[in-house]
Amino acid sequence: MKKPLFILLWAMLPAFAFAQQPSYKMPIIIGADGKVVDATGNSVGLVSKDGLIMDHAGHKIAFVDANGNLVDAKTNKKLGKMGKNGMTYYNADGQLEFTLKDNGTTCDIFDAKGKKIGNVHNSFKGSACAIHCFMAQHTHKQSK
Repeated sequence: MKKPLFILLWAMLPAFAFAQQPSYKMPIIIGADGKVVDATGNSVGLVSKDGLIMDHAGHKIAFVDANGNLVDAKTNKKLGKMGKNGMTYYNADGQLEFTLKDNGTTCDIFDAKGKKIGNVHNSFKGSACAIHCFMAQHTHKQSK
């Protein structure tokens, strides 16, 4: 009797493990207040004026240092860097992740293939790399 119960619990473990992870939907928007919302309007995080990036529960997941590097808060690993022009973001391998296109009070964010993946208010343009933390292929819980 113990063996079938153990197998059932073991089979259900992944469902419990992933049930609490947020599912970020594109495009991601960083508003004038720093609030990060997904395409359905759900709050998925916050970016502070001093470059702290927090998840939906208020936990610090990354920060932007004085040199424009996006740094993982747990490991201090460099995740990427804003370009010198402030309109590009490169991942840790130096590959273009996304570019910004100014629209007046906001900037649209386009991935390396030219697909619009988000929008950021101009006051947070320097922290637009925060979107990297909320992208589907790089949620903080999946980082290596």
